[in-house]
Amino acid sequence: MSSLLLQGGTLLLHDENDHVIPTISDLLIEGNKIVKIESNIKVAGDVRLIDCRGKIVSPGFIDTHRHMWQTQLKGRHANETLFEYLPTGNMAASLYSPQDVFWGQLGAALESLDAGTTTVVDHAHMNYSPEHNVSALSALAASGIRSIFGYCAHTRVKAWSPELQIEPDTIPEWFLKQLEELATKQPYGNGRVEIGLAWDNWYLPKEVVQKLFKDARSWGIKLVTCHFVKGPTLSIYPLLSEIDDRLFLCRSAFRLGFVRPRYLTFSFRKSRERRY
Repeated sequence: MSSLLLQGGTLLLHDENDHVIPTISDLLIEGNKIVKIESNIKVAGDVRLIDCRGKIVSPGFIDTHRHMWQTQLKGRHANETLFEYLPTGNMAASLYSPQDVFWGQLGAALESLDAGTTTVVDHAHMNYSPEHNVSALSALAASGIRSIFGYCAHTRVKAWSPELQIEPDTIPEWFLKQLEELATKQPYGNGRVEIGLAWDNWYLPKEVVQKLFKDARSWGIKLVTCHFVKGPTLSIYPLLSEIDDRLFLCRSAFRLGFVRPRYLTFSFRKSRERRY
C-alpha cells in the first residue's frame, strides 16, 4: 500500500461544530485514507514525503452543479442569455457522439482535480443514447474524481433542418431500463462514482413523476438535482409548492438540490440545497 506524508502544512481542520481551525501539522495518507494528523509524524519504509511548509492543506472542494460534457464549449456562452444558450449550448448535445462525450467528461474531471475540486455533481443532460451514458461514466471512473452522475431526462433534438424538431417522448423506452441497471450496479470507479437523477421535467403528470421517484429510490438513488428558474423565462417550471406536492411521497428518501440561473442569463448561481 502506498503512503504519503504531508509535512508542516497549515491544515484546515473542522471541529465538531464544523468551524475551521487552521493548524500547522503533518498528515499521513495510507492508500486512499487519512490515517494520522499530528506534529512530527515519524515514518519508515516506502513513504513519499512532501514539504508543505508555508502552504495550505485543505479538504477537496465540492462542485454541486456542473455539465461535465460541455467542456469543449467553454467560453462560448459568456455573453448569451439563457434563451440564446439553450440551442447553442444545451441542445448541442445532439451533435455529440459518445466519444465526444467521453473526452468532454474526462477534460472536465481532470481540470476540476487540478483546481482542487475532488467531488462533482454532474447534471448530465447529454442523454441521447445508452452509449452516451456509458462513455460519460467511463470517463468519470478513469479520471479519479468523486462524482454523482445525474442521469438525465431532458429535451432531445430530433432534427435541426429544415426546421427544429423535438423528440416527443421525454422518457424513451431505454431510459428506465438503463437507469435501473446503472443504479443497481453502482458504485463505479472503485466506489467513487455514484448514480443520481437529474430532473427538470416537473411539467409531467404528477403520477408519472412520483412513480419514477419511487422506482429511483428502490434502485438505490439518493440524490436528485434540478434547475429552478423564477419568472417568465421557462413557463413549464412550476412553483416550488407544486414541486413539493409532486414529491410528498419521496421527501424522506432524497436529497434535492436546486440550482438557479440568474434571471435570463447563463451564469449559474448556487442556491442552498433543499433537503427532504
